[in-house]
Amino acid sequence: MEDPRLLYLYDSRKFAGFNKPASPFIVLGIPMDITSSYRPGSRFAPSYIRDAAQYIEFYSIRTGIDMGDVGFNDVGDIILHSSDAEENIRRISTVSSYFKDKGKILISIGGEHTITVGTTKGLNPDCVLSFDAHLDLRDEYMGYKYDHACVMRRISERSTRIFEIGTRAVSKEEIDYANSIGIPFITSHQVKLLGPREVSKKVMTHFEGCNKIYITFDMDSIDPSYAPGVATPEPEGLDPSTILDIVNLITDKRIIGFDVVEVSPPYDPSGITTVLASKIILETAASIFKSLL
Repeated sequence: MEDPRLLYLYDSRKFAGFNKPASPFIVLGIPMDITSSYRPGSRFAPSYIRDAAQYIEFYSIRTGIDMGDVGFNDVGDIILHSSDAEENIRRISTVSSYFKDKGKILISIGGEHTITVGTTKGLNPDCVLSFDAHLDLRDEYMGYKYDHACVMRRISERSTRIFEIGTRAVSKEEIDYANSIGIPFITSHQVKLLGPREVSKKVMTHFEGCNKIYITFDMDSIDPSYAPGVATPEPEGLDPSTILDIVNLITDKRIIGFDVVEVSPPYDPSGITTVLASKIILETAASIFKSLL
């Protein structure tokens, strides 16, 4: 009998055409785009990113891993409610928990950043690393607690240890909250001064004692010159190589999943943001697989 948690899934395009059940990596599309406050359209990102991945070489020079051999098991998209974010978080959590129980590494393609509330609830990591221009630590935004601006606040309420990288657009409320409960963040400017190696040391020190680590990539962490097609672009961002270098330095066997969120294809006519999102997925997966060898 099929597990009832899978009833929320429907088939879709495959990431880079892959459908390899033996792969340790599950690809899950989560086309949720309900609370976008500036440039909507992230609901289209899973299909665009899947298509773009077909045209990228699968061999990772950074890690020496050929992801063409490892492959991915793309299980499709989650069936989402058109207007109820809390119900969608429940569905996302339900599906994510199924793949956690199967011992798979979950790669989620959003969708707005709110999906991370659901994936982390389902996977139950004790530590979360967030690449994001924003802290997303507001208690509520426009009267709503499940807005994309409140993602890390909701996750922090589970006593999850958080580290944020690429920060450059914040409110005083968020800084006060981060300082009050001990959420460290490194601005994009500080990353450039410190370099990937020093940043990775800070992350690993903060994550000492963690057993399960989750990574979330909000694509607005990257400078708009590299990733213009995002929901809330912010100047003075990180460059892609710096992010991938940090990921490669911190990745070990404790990584249980990651997501890529906030790509908005309607604002990405050249397609470079979706290509970059695909590259981040391939390189991060390669780093994780190398750590398992």
